[in-house]
Amino acid sequence: MAEMKFLSVGCGDTTVIITTNDTIMIDCYKIDEYTRYLPSNKVIKALFITHQHYDHFDGMEYLKDNGYSIDYLIYSPYSRRYNDNSVEYDEWQKFQNLASHFEKKGSNVYKPFRQDSFDKPWWTVSGLQIWMLGPNKEIANSATRELHDASLVFLVKNKSTGNKCCFTGDASDKNLNWIANNTKNYCDDTLHASHHASINGADLEFIKKANIKDTIISTKSGIYENVPHPTALKRYKDNSSNKVYRTDVDGTLTWKF
Repeated sequence: MAEMKFLSVGCGDTTVIITTNDTIMIDCYKIDEYTRYLPSNKVIKALFITHQHYDHFDGMEYLKDNGYSIDYLIYSPYSRRYNDNSVEYDEWQKFQNLASHFEKKGSNVYKPFRQDSFDKPWWTVSGLQIWMLGPNKEIANSATRELHDASLVFLVKNKSTGNKCCFTGDASDKNLNWIANNTKNYCDDTLHASHHASINGADLEFIKKANIKDTIISTKSGIYENVPHPTALKRYKDNSSNKVYRTDVDGTLTWKF
């Protein structure tokens, strides 16, 4: 059985999945505060960066400076527009430089859109199936696109236990609504809520159709106005059959996965 740790990193995201032989990460904000969960051999099997904002990728700097390698680096396929207000130029360039460093060190780099067929997983790694739900290519490449329109959204399923978790990064309503109307069984277990429970990313149709058991919200109140948003919190509570967890209330959460 794998172990999934949703780390308490404030208004940012880091999840560490520890399998029998490998460590997989989804985003890596403030990972320097949780080095005890990093592998002693300094080899990260896979790092998913849902999108290129500091509060999701900034821990890559620590990994670079401390000699970690990443076998597979998977990140949002977003293409930044000229004068793009959804991601600052310096922020964008910092991510590009970090990604380039790991690619030069041998990381296999992938920038996926939604998989074309769901006859089989997008990828199977360390006993885990990865189903790439989004972003939809047309939405992510539209002339009016913003970074959250291209946030990775994917389902992780443990082949042995059947346990699942749907990761949404900071996916926009547009991104999530399209998934809700074009995908079956995209959660049916644990949902990692989008955008720290901001109202932007709490698409009601996506939440209602997700068939959620538990919702995980990585957030911290008082950092941004209305984050977490009371309406978003109510939507998750009303549509989760078990419980809604918040890292700013419940701390780091460990799931037997």
